[in-house]
Amino acid sequence: MPLYRKTAAAIALVAFTVACHGGASAGATAGSSTMPPSTGPAMQAESMEQAGEYLTIVGSCNDCHTQGWVESKGKIPPADRFAGLNVGFRGEWGTSYGKNLRTITQRQSEDHWVEVLKTTDGGDGHPPMPWWNTAQMNERDLRAIYRYIKSLGPNPKGVPRSLPPGKEPTGPWIWNSALGLSVAVCTAADGSPMKRSACAIAMAATK
Repeated sequence: MPLYRKTAAAIALVAFTVACHGGASAGATAGSSTMPPSTGPAMQAESMEQAGEYLTIVGSCNDCHTQGWVESKGKIPPADRFAGLNVGFRGEWGTSYGKNLRTITQRQSEDHWVEVLKTTDGGDGHPPMPWWNTAQMNERDLRAIYRYIKSLGPNPKGVPRSLPPGKEPTGPWIWNSALGLSVAVCTAADGSPMKRSACAIAMAATK
């Protein structure tokens, strides 16, 4: 084989190897869509944003952070996702709400996002957020989720603030156990109990 053909073949082989292993240095920079290298198991996709969208769906992130996701069985367009939930999750910790992650990712750095999800928000995180799961996630996956949600752009929708124990929420809420597992108790704004079906209707009505 002529020398120039051997050289071209060698260059092509190196380029292929780098592409397969995601080793391009640009992929490691914040905000880049290229998949950076990762140690340990992690989601692989054509871009960080694509990986992030997939992870939020299979990880059930929309259940608590996207209004109407459960009621519509996931038929919420990306433009309306992750703007928060108006239904409270009540337990021994008080009442917590699925936050507007669109707003959070616009004002929070990617590194801080990872730190929060790795440390249960510095020990201040409450159920039903599965903090024990995010603490074990691959860092690249956490960054992929951040980049996907941030790519959706800002959404100014307001979400009720978390309430301490003993303070009554004014909107619909679902009672949770200490482990954040939902049980079939839901109350209306006036404190009267509702069956789960009625609770689902109330949740849909807050959209």
